[in-house]
Amino acid sequence: MPQTRDNHYVPQWYQKGFLLKPSDKLHYLDLNPDKITIPDGRVITMNSLKPKAVSQCFYQTDLYSTFFGVFINDEIEKKLFGEIDNTGSKAVRAFIGEDVSDWHTHFTNFFTYIDSQKIRTPKGLDWIRNHYPNLNQNELMREMQGIRNMHCTIWSEGVREIVSAKESSVKFILSDHPVTIYNHACPTENEKCSYPNDPTIAFRGTQTIFPLDKDHCLILTNYEYAKNPNTENPTEKRTFARHNRNSLVRTDKFIRTRSLNEEDVKKINLILKTRARRYIAAPKKEWLYPEKDISLNWTELRQVLLPPEDELHWYGGEMYVGYEDGSTHYQDAFGRTTPENKHLKKPKRKKPPKPNEPCGCGLGKKFKKCCMNKSEAQRPSWDELSIRERNIIFFNGISNILGMDKDKTWDDVRRELSNEQVTKIHELYGFLWPIETDIISLLPKPDKNARAVYTGIIDPRVVREFATSLTVYFDEIIIQNPFMNPNCIAPEFNPVQNPHQHKQETLKNILLFMTLMPFIEEGYINLIPDPCAFDAHLRGQMFNMAEERSKNRQVNEKDQGLMEWLHKDDFERMICMLPINYQKSKICQAIPNLSEKQIEEMLEYIEIKKQGDPLTLLQDNVYDKDDGGQLTSINLLPNFEISLFLCQATGSFLLTDSHYRWEEIKMAQHKENGIVVYNWNNLTNCINDLEYTLDGSPEITFQLRKSGKLGKFRKSIKEIYAAIQDNEERTKIDCLIERLNKQFIEGHEVAKKELGDTGEDMFNGKFHCLIPKGGIVHNNVQRMLLSCGNDNHLNNVPMAIFVEHE
Repeated sequence: MPQTRDNHYVPQWYQKGFLLKPSDKLHYLDLNPDKITIPDGRVITMNSLKPKAVSQCFYQTDLYSTFFGVFINDEIEKKLFGEIDNTGSKAVRAFIGEDVSDWHTHFTNFFTYIDSQKIRTPKGLDWIRNHYPNLNQNELMREMQGIRNMHCTIWSEGVREIVSAKESSVKFILSDHPVTIYNHACPTENEKCSYPNDPTIAFRGTQTIFPLDKDHCLILTNYEYAKNPNTENPTEKRTFARHNRNSLVRTDKFIRTRSLNEEDVKKINLILKTRARRYIAAPKKEWLYPEKDISLNWTELRQVLLPPEDELHWYGGEMYVGYEDGSTHYQDAFGRTTPENKHLKKPKRKKPPKPNEPCGCGLGKKFKKCCMNKSEAQRPSWDELSIRERNIIFFNGISNILGMDKDKTWDDVRRELSNEQVTKIHELYGFLWPIETDIISLLPKPDKNARAVYTGIIDPRVVREFATSLTVYFDEIIIQNPFMNPNCIAPEFNPVQNPHQHKQETLKNILLFMTLMPFIEEGYINLIPDPCAFDAHLRGQMFNMAEERSKNRQVNEKDQGLMEWLHKDDFERMICMLPINYQKSKICQAIPNLSEKQIEEMLEYIEIKKQGDPLTLLQDNVYDKDDGGQLTSINLLPNFEISLFLCQATGSFLLTDSHYRWEEIKMAQHKENGIVVYNWNNLTNCINDLEYTLDGSPEITFQLRKSGKLGKFRKSIKEIYAAIQDNEERTKIDCLIERLNKQFIEGHEVAKKELGDTGEDMFNGKFHCLIPKGGIVHNNVQRMLLSCGNDNHLNNVPMAIFVEHE
């Protein structure tokens, strides 16, 4: 079979639907015709309008071809788009028709085709490229397949209307980007419309236009906007704007009552032409110039796209589904599977707070020092309880559940921790973090603050050595909360349904939480929930990527030593919590020649060790056979992809003490022609050559930070990080480095004096700083950011720091 290299990004079967009769040609208009300069210096514009057969329109050579050395592969054109076009053509014809059973049969394929059509065009592919640092052709084709179907859920949940042009003498035209996005608040000069971008379909006021043929056009409108088209902020995201999730919708409900007149068809054609990349086509050339008759501005064009009010009753509302096994499914108007938790909402502010009042974002800072000079897009949400506020509620809830607010000691907690308490603690956590939480809206946004995402072992036995001790050096450290969210855990491992096996881990997590709480309350540490708990698609991507990445990876020797120590410590703790008869049996098996007195002495030693270990439960039934023992874990969190994801989403740099993670980070440095380029070497050498005093006592570290000490050092780090993100030319970088080095060294010297050398838990560490040109970046993470709908993020992670000590 011959190779197909001329790839039609608007398929020929689709083009034929716009012909008046099969033998017609299309008038093919080039909106940006080529220009040539002739020998005498004159510039001649090539012919912009030509009649062409459908086989000659909307194609580009090697648009989808992949290359392997000298070999060219056309499987994407033939196999991928061949199948998509086969099912898509049947689906489009079904919705041109009025057979409801056909709609149901082809519903999924219909939206799958529209999504593919949106990204398969040159504009769509350029949009993909725009979200990645560098993609070769083969990588581009891989990423195109990786993000397919990301728009389908939001589209299908909206108001679906098919309007008719049968009564109009003017018909719908063809565009080289047929799936056209319109938001009346985003005219062509708006940055959200700068090529190749479109306003996201998640915006409340965004509508999608897709002509099915010359007489039928699909218009998709978000339900909230259809109900209230005069909304104050059409560029605010719709409620529960979550891509890539399962949702139930009625496949039989399409509004088909509107028949457009000639003027209305021209209005839609004007939108199609305005948002085209370069080419449009129609069987009659006069249809290609709607601007000759339509003088409305961009905002005024929205009226023709609004669905009729008296048809909206088919959309929205709640849905209850019963299944044969007795189970049920609930879904509200926006696809949420649990009712909205109104206790997590904040009342809408009529005006911003005064400069010295607490900021509306809930981070605990004064407005003037927090969000006052930030736009809404740069702020965490003001409409819901912040991460910090939820952590405070969770801490108070734990204290109440365990009776610690009634003067109970930690030993009392270890002695009395019950299944009921474990259940209540995790129920509270699930209540504060429902599955529909928009975690991205609650995270801090990129703002050039010296904010770090810590990725390492999250455990009370080691977290004080790095995570808490480093809070004096950086503005804010983001750490992932190790508590399990029961809303997304299978029943057999769920701490609400099987609490006993989570007793030990719950005790460990409570102690960690108590250690971090003073830092959380002051905003030095931002303890965030696992982002994957709220997005099944993101979780699936993470697991698949981690499995592929970790093949044949070796654990570093130093990490191995730490892991062995933690496992040994856990094993000894398990021995301490075994019933005495089991302990005695294990001692006799291990050392059979011991006397009875020696055995008793060993048992006494184990009891002393048990009483003195704050992580050991003082209970006799911990390893009861009927309750299934204990599930314990050592958490290296977040994983590599989620660490980069969080850094880019929050404008942070990476901070780790894990050799294993550091190797992954180094491998992800951006390369130019296969080589990592470092423009900031003189600065990183300065950072790496110095020693840094750390304090293993969280109490002392907290008081140091609370007193404002090391402020000069933190300011120097903040200026360094801001300078790196400005991406200056090499000559400017050299000038900056001298000033930044001087400022950093001065900050370091002041820090050493302020820290002193009196704490018994103090130790010295080294920073290993990486600042590669183009940052630390991975295509998998770019795809995760794109598919989760995060529009405000860094294009890479500009800096990473590895902290090491003997």
